Amino acid sequence: MIAYLGPPGTFTEEAAREFLGGMGWDDAELRPSDTITEVFSRVERGDAEFGVVPWENSLEGSVGETLDNFLRRDVRVFGEIVLPIVHALMVGKKEENVVYSHPHAYEQARDVLRDELGEHEFVPTSSTAEAARRAAEEGGYALGPPRLAERFDLDVVREIRLENNETRFAILSTRDRAPTREDKTSVVFSVTDRPGALREVLGIFADRGINLTKIESRPAKSGLGDYVFFLDFEGHRMLYPGSEALAELRERTPFSKVLGSYPKEFP
Repeated sequence: MIAYLGPPGTFTEEAAREFLGGMGWDDAELRPSDTITEVFSRVERGDAEFGVVPWENSLEGSVGETLDNFLRRDVRVFGEIVLPIVHALMVGKKEENVVYSHPHAYEQARDVLRDELGEHEFVPTSSTAEAARRAAEEGGYALGPPRLAERFDLDVVREIRLENNETRFAILSTRDRAPTREDKTSVVFSVTDRPGALREVLGIFADRGINLTKIESRPAKSGLGDYVFFLDFEGHRMLYPGSEALAELRERTPFSKVLGSYPKEFP
């Protein structure tokens, strides 16, 4: 069973189906979850073999709830899927000048919506599928995946394709992933509170010629000014030079955790 952030009809379901197709598991069960935390919990407990959650969007940045769960939960990143995001502006039978949408989707398309609709009311919803349901039942517009229009009997006003709008989804599991020689590793760590501490940690990778593909900070939620750092690098945690770099990272930081090693390209 594969848990994903639901309800059905969302971009995360699309990513989950992409994962199933890539693995050749077309008959596997997909089960929607109400929250990202619930997906992590199901995988950690063994109720789901895999989970699919949004990780970051190229326009709006990382998903905080996903990062926080990576810190707390005993799960691994089994893989990642990157999907180009195409939004549809859909309308119900009553054209009320209100737009229902998940806040992330709305922020991505806000300027286009102003050009299309002029001044309008924005009503945030828990998901794009919920936005489509409300537009169908209450009237107004919804913003979300185009396939929701057929499901909720909405008319598509226009599709919105923003340049470089992509979302990265994490495939969660308790499994390890064997090296493929074309891998990426994700880690999270903290540093001591002194000048140059982060620079020294980054030098662990630079000294070994390891390419970093991402680094960002996140409040550790243990006190004001306390942060952890999420980092991706090219290579597998079990293979040199990544394995050596991770060993030194553990020695030189108060906290570090490998989130997983997985292929750069799905599957």
